[in-house]
Amino acid sequence: MKNLLFLIFTICILTNCSNESNPNSPNLSLICQAESSNMEDTPAHSVHLMMDGKKIKLANILACETFAKEDYKNYEMPKNTMDACGGWWAGAGEYFYLNKISDEIYSVNYGQMYEEKETKLYDYTELVRIKKDVSGKYIAHPKHQLHDLVGKYTLGGHHTSWMLEIKPKGEHIEAIYYEIDGMLPPVDFLKNNKLENGKVLKKFEVDFSDMVIESDLGTGQLEVIFGRERITFFDKKSHLEDMLRLTKDAALEN
Repeated sequence: MKNLLFLIFTICILTNCSNESNPNSPNLSLICQAESSNMEDTPAHSVHLMMDGKKIKLANILACETFAKEDYKNYEMPKNTMDACGGWWAGAGEYFYLNKISDEIYSVNYGQMYEEKETKLYDYTELVRIKKDVSGKYIAHPKHQLHDLVGKYTLGGHHTSWMLEIKPKGEHIEAIYYEIDGMLPPVDFLKNNKLENGKVLKKFEVDFSDMVIESDLGTGQLEVIFGRERITFFDKKSHLEDMLRLTKDAALEN
């Protein structure tokens, strides 16, 4: 997911026919934005939803371009697709399309493809649904809710490993950060034992309009990459790059 995060001018994607029949429809589009890459000879982009002049970051991805309408079928996008973008790089691709569900409901969907994928299906899932609130204003509702974040996010290294544990705490969540000397302990140990020296983050605030996290670790970004949730902290370094990317580990869920 990736820069699902995410031109600067509003582009009206609705057809003239649709606008005339429903003049209160929102102005919606998807845009790609080039970003600075931390890896030499590797592209970096962000993907954004434009809604009535507001830019909402969806994800960070490597390659990104907007697609012509005649290309939608090549990416298994439905007939009601209003706009689409994405790209392929180094054997894998990520794709987004904006879909009209009804005259008052729209969605942004995400899919992926890679060379080794046996099914050859894009497996699109809904990231955002756009619909009216009680006042009649269109609102983008992200897929994620607060408790969807609950789980253990890890990155293993040889000399240092990292884990972020997000736990329910009443109607809120608690985030505990660990820097571990050496490799990650085995899955069974992490599932059944409490690690020492965890730091409870006093600040861990999630903006669900663009999945941005403000925390004691600095600014972060929640993404869904190849069906896996990931949190990237841009102000923390890891052994791999100048940022810390932690992936939710399904094997650690109870």
